[in-house]
Parts: sequence; structure tokens; C-alpha cells
Amino acid sequence: MSGIVAVDELSRAYRAAIDGEFRSGHRRRGRGAAGGSEWSPAASEQVVVVVGCLGGAGASTVALGLATAAGSARVVECCTGAASGLAGASSAELGTAPDGWVHGSRGQVLIERRSDRVEGPSGCPAPTATSLPLTVLDGSWDVDLLTADPAWLGSTVREARVVVAVTGPTVPGLRRLEAALGLLGAHRTHAVVVGIEKRWPKPVEQALGPSARALRAAGRLVGLPFDPNLAVNGLTPEALPAPVLAGCSSLLALLKGSLR
Repeated sequence: MSGIVAVDELSRAYRAAIDGEFRSGHRRRGRGAAGGSEWSPAASEQVVVVVGCLGGAGASTVALGLATAAGSARVVECCTGAASGLAGASSAELGTAPDGWVHGSRGQVLIERRSDRVEGPSGCPAPTATSLPLTVLDGSWDVDLLTADPAWLGSTVREARVVVAVTGPTVPGLRRLEAALGLLGAHRTHAVVVGIEKRWPKPVEQALGPSARALRAAGRLVGLPFDPNLAVNGLTPEALPAPVLAGCSSLLALLKGSLR
């Protein structure tokens, strides 16, 4: 009997049709197509890039805090769906756009994230166009991968006027920060150490590299308080703790003079 098609082949064909791929090998690419190589913010759209120097440092918390402090903004989380730190942060789910971005909201903040698998920085689709005045990009990948990425995300990280590097209050965390500053360029980077405020433990103090020390002397390395509820539960629809939001508000005030 001819014409029998396996289920997995039908599934592949369906995904190809959705993605614009056909037997001819041509693929439709648009502004939001997977692996899109270009993204241009709107003329009135300011952009802040937030990157984590190591996993679990708190970059998503800082990104959400900056957007919340701005009042009207969005956070675009660029990681694969299974690694999302913002999946539980929305107070209302707004559905999935045709380009695959899952939209949610919490107050005046729009959250955009992926629910599908993203292979790497180059596989992340470009963000949806927006009329909001501020976009906070949650870089979500290792800094060395981001700075080497040839697509829109890497280009944005390399060209952004302001990058926020987030790390933890540990010796490895400070070493990773120093490496990140070398890749990103300390002249345009602000650093956040989550879990430390005024008093620095001596081993952590001694782990500060020359670039990080210069940033601290210039007032561009700040601490953000540790919150035990965030550490256990992650980001939820609940309001960010007041000390964390206050720290992000102060950081946003420092950044504003550098935004385009």
C-alpha cells in the first residue's frame, strides 16, 4: 500500500509548514523568525541589557526590578523555555504571539519569554515590536557566548550603551565578573552583586579584580540585598521585596544618563 506516512514525519512536516520551510528548502524569515539576524529597537525605545556572570546570580530578578522601577517597560527573556526564570512571574498570561513569544504582564510591566527550545543565542527569535519606552533584555546565556554571537542578540550586547552584569558574593562570582568586564568593556558596564550590601566579607573583597575595583570606585558596582523568599521560591506574581526594588530603582537612576 502506498501513501502511508509515519507520525513523526507528519509532525516534522507540520513544524516545517509553521516555520515556513518546504521541500524546496526555502525558509521564510521575518522580524520574529527563529534565528533572526537583526533587531532594531523603535526610535523611542531605550534598551538595557542584563547578563548573568554565572548561573543563578539573580540576573532575571535585576531585569524585572529595573522594568518595575521604570513603571512602563518590558522584560524580554532570551533563554530556552526550560531555563526560564520568569515563567512564574506574570500575574496575567496574555497568550502566545504568532512569532512564538509568550506574553505575560504584572502591573505595567510586560514579560516576553520563550516556551520552546532555543538552541543558543543565535536561535533566539528577535523581539516583538513594542510601543513601550524601555526594553530590558535578560541575556540569559554565558557572556562569552553572547559577545561572540553573530545574530541580533550578540549584536545588541556588543553595541548596547549600557550593560548590567550580575554576579554573586563569592570568590568564583567575582572572578567571573572580572572576566565578563573584559569581554563587555568596563567603560559601559554597571555591576550588581546580589547578596551583599555595605559589608564585604574579606575573601570576597580580596577577589575583586582591577576592573571591578575601578567600577566600585566610580560608583558603578552596587550591592543588592539577599532575600530568602526569592532564594527559595524564585520570581512569582508577588511584588518584589521592597529592599530589592529600592536597589533596582537606584540602579536605574544611575543608568538613565547613559541610555540612548
